[in-house]
Amino acid sequence: GIPMTFAVLPHFSRSGDLALGFHDRGHEILLHQPMEPRNPDVDPGPGALYVGDGPERITEILERNIAAVPYATGVNNHMGSKFTTRQREMHQTLKIVKERDLFFVDSLTASDSKGYKTARRLHMPAACRNIFLDNQVEVGAILRQLQKLARVSVSYGSAIGIGHPFPETAQAIEAFVRDFKDSEIEFVGVSRLVAT
Repeated sequence: GIPMTFAVLPHFSRSGDLALGFHDRGHEILLHQPMEPRNPDVDPGPGALYVGDGPERITEILERNIAAVPYATGVNNHMGSKFTTRQREMHQTLKIVKERDLFFVDSLTASDSKGYKTARRLHMPAACRNIFLDNQVEVGAILRQLQKLARVSVSYGSAIGIGHPFPETAQAIEAFVRDFKDSEIEFVGVSRLVAT
């Protein structure tokens, strides 16, 4: 019963159907763009961008991925603790995102990510994640993260939380929404929070 933004990974058997279903229910869609992590043993999945990819490869991959996720209005990074720290690659990536009239949300999987700052230098709509909700997959822990997110939003005017499709995350969000129905907090899609 609240607006949410769903980030959909490209090129899985249900990617397109999920994006269509979320959109049909009135939710925003992001392309959850796989990017190279620091750990070389971890596979970011199909359609990933890697350090060393040149402009043509980045453009080709992004265009294929955007086409694979219907109704995407923005992009955020999936993994990318290595890729997002590279200025050249992030500049090329975000240039394409901007040319497609999409916004960028930096998941901040690395504290030294160049994503948000690069997007701002490109004068494109962008935002950063404030809180990861479910690093600890337990309802009580996720509720505490949601409460922290609420405090950040009250202090700074807005906040972005990122979670994963765990049953525990869904249960915690449901409980949190029930408790905060009459508060000053408004739930919005992430596009309302991107700086232009």
